[in-house]
Amino acid sequence: MTEADPTLVLCLGNAIRRDDGVGWRVAEALLADRPAGVEVRMTALSGLYLLDEMDGYDRVVLVDAVATGRHAPGTVLAFPLEAARGAPGAAPHSLGLPSVLQAARTLGARVPSRVEVVAVEVADMGSVEVGLTPAVAAAVPEAARRVRAVLGGELSPMPRPAAPAPPEAPAPLAPPASGLAASRWFP
Repeated sequence: MTEADPTLVLCLGNAIRRDDGVGWRVAEALLADRPAGVEVRMTALSGLYLLDEMDGYDRVVLVDAVATGRHAPGTVLAFPLEAARGAPGAAPHSLGLPSVLQAARTLGARVPSRVEVVAVEVADMGSVEVGLTPAVAAAVPEAARRVRAVLGGELSPMPRPAAPAPPEAPAPLAPPASGLAASRWFP
């Protein structure tokens, strides 16, 4: 890392969409004891707009909510962006970050060479309400610890998905929120 290319921890979220605010709570935890040589930022932007947020950084750690229905709420996941699947689409709001970065590279734009993701499985991103659900709130310290571990070079593989819910009670998927959605990140 050089002074010109510091590491960015970019925490995505929306504080009034219940658990979608988890990225911002993780940012607050990190800012209370900021890792050296790291900039921590919060944003509600997504898709193409994240390119502006990442401009000038060689390494980015994204922190966000994810609703896969494959893990219990509060499960903290960490994975390299390359392990994620981008959503196809031409509209700026329908592009997942993997697609955005690939398009930018193709056009010759300077993008981070290394992007890692720390995501928290959430229970509720559909309600317009301030505050995290209990399981997600309890995961904030672990998510902050995982960000620090990723910054230190530790990136563990994603946990295996839990057994699917019985057909009569499928696990609901929340609509895409601030950039990480089941269809964009998990095959």
